[in-house]
Amino acid sequence: MYAYISGKLIETGTNYVIIETNGIGYEIYTNTSALSKLDKDKAKLYTYFVVKEDEQSLYGFLTPQEKDMFIKLISISGVGPKVAMSVLTTMTASKLAAAIISSDVNAFQPVSGVGKKTAERIILELREKVSSDSILDSIKDGSSASSPELEAVNALVSLGYARSEALKAITSVKNLADTTEDLILLALKRLG
Repeated sequence: MYAYISGKLIETGTNYVIIETNGIGYEIYTNTSALSKLDKDKAKLYTYFVVKEDEQSLYGFLTPQEKDMFIKLISISGVGPKVAMSVLTTMTASKLAAAIISSDVNAFQPVSGVGKKTAERIILELREKVSSDSILDSIKDGSSASSPELEAVNALVSLGYARSEALKAITSVKNLADTTEDLILLALKRLG
């Protein structure tokens, strides 16, 4: 219903903001990342309107990718808006995509309200819905475009591996090596 809301940031709470636009103040639930990055005079959040029998709420996100991941999360049985927002408060959308594609249940441990069974359900149900582009964004986050991880993924793809397979292999070994060559060698051992 509302694609995004932009205006003046009037108030912030622990998990919400109030943005005023055209004389109307919108209370929008959001994560701590958004709370810290919003501009006071020109705040903009991509929003998702949740309607329940006893509640109507707006949830806001800094990027369309976060909003898309939120929608995917709440499509899972047992994962409501509050749990989905808890996941996106603990992990970025790209880190979540990486955890899903690499089946990393342990990545969900710090998330409040998500146990092992819920994490497994998220991974199982979203594995096909999360694209390999999301995990590439994860590899690029905080690093240059020529990071060892990205170079290793491209090298595996040039060797004939599917991009999703290469991404999964590199993600599973990226904390074990620093150089592109070592990453490729470790990933090849996992692949083969």
